[in-house]
Amino acid sequence: MGLQYRSISDLHKAIVNGLHMLPREIDLVVGIPRSGLLAANMLGLVANLPMTDLDSFIEGRVYSFGATKNTASFRSASDVRKVLVLDDSINTGGAMREAKAKLMACERRAEFVFAAVYGLCNSVEGVDFIFEVVEQPRLFQWNFMHHGLLSKACIDIDGVLCLDPTHTENDDGPAYEAFLRNARALHKPTRFIAYLVTSRLEKYRSLTETWLRTNAIDYGRLIMLDLPSASERRRRGTHARFKAAFYRQCDAEIFVESNLRQANEIARIANKPVLCTETHQMVLPTTPLRSLFNMRMPFDAFAFFRREQTMPEELRYTIADAHNRAKSRTLVTWLGPRPDGFLEAIESIRKICTAKNEYPIILLSDFHQELMSRAETPAEFIPQVHHLPSLSSGQYQDYVRRRYDLMLRKWAISREVTLGLSFEEFLAAQLSLRKGGHT
Repeated sequence: MGLQYRSISDLHKAIVNGLHMLPREIDLVVGIPRSGLLAANMLGLVANLPMTDLDSFIEGRVYSFGATKNTASFRSASDVRKVLVLDDSINTGGAMREAKAKLMACERRAEFVFAAVYGLCNSVEGVDFIFEVVEQPRLFQWNFMHHGLLSKACIDIDGVLCLDPTHTENDDGPAYEAFLRNARALHKPTRFIAYLVTSRLEKYRSLTETWLRTNAIDYGRLIMLDLPSASERRRRGTHARFKAAFYRQCDAEIFVESNLRQANEIARIANKPVLCTETHQMVLPTTPLRSLFNMRMPFDAFAFFRREQTMPEELRYTIADAHNRAKSRTLVTWLGPRPDGFLEAIESIRKICTAKNEYPIILLSDFHQELMSRAETPAEFIPQVHHLPSLSSGQYQDYVRRRYDLMLRKWAISREVTLGLSFEEFLAAQLSLRKGGHT
């Protein structure tokens, strides 16, 4: 199984989808430092519960909270009756065991519930609830710069390790040299990085190396673009191709790139995965068909929207044929403009799904009689703004989000193949049309 990636947005979804597992009468959420605090804060906001960290709770302190928090049942940490102890993920369970030992030693009379958002399996000793199973190897947005995988990675510099230069700073002269000396650090790694691969010019190596030393960044090799000027680099448009060429021939297993367009090109050319920090998505290598139609798939394809357990039985869509009913459901999404070859692309993906013993469902943003009439391939529909002219932008956005979410849940989707625009890109494009009055 390949590397599993989860963004902060994924973390939020997993928490929302896992709330139904927890008892209702929880008074307080306690996060296990450090990343457990992120999960605890998210859950506290979603469930309208106060939160604190482990050591503060043991010392009898709860974080300050607003008037909307549900705190009627207690006035201080010593008054709580039921406490949820939460970590973002669990592997061996060492951090959870240590937390439990500290809580037992402090002799609080509260009842404790132990949970983790992500676990290696559904059941872990000493943990009451696991929201989502994510097997190793796995990487999270909130720890990707502290992961051992960096020793097998290529990392871009501008937009990843430091902020990008502004247009004024990017003059290939004195202003750019000043930027290189004083660039603001962004994602600061705490692990050794195998390769830094940047389209900065070779003539700026000394300034770049000085900045890396100043910021205590430990790395193996610095790969730079050997061209005479920035204007020549722009003329050739070689940023992504240069990075991809090195990534393809080296032993790195992942490339971290700040620009989505470049990330897609690097993944295509190198035929290796790329983590894009602009969108915090894992971009997979593409086949020629995917490249032609801009197909994108979640890197952990079979962990997409595990919602079967949250969907009331009466709202789930039942497939009549028992053989098809047993298959995992794959959503094939084509939203937005459709180029020539649209039907052929859909048919190719449908055949791939069938060969993999999956059941495809097609999602379109416009009616297409031929596709919608195919009994073997169900088709769903997300309307464009011109289909609903009487709705305001807010009403349209709320409606299509609800429709999309209901469609995912009723079919119990296991993975999604995106052709054309993603749902969020489609929605943004439609809202832009409404704003501009071009409906």
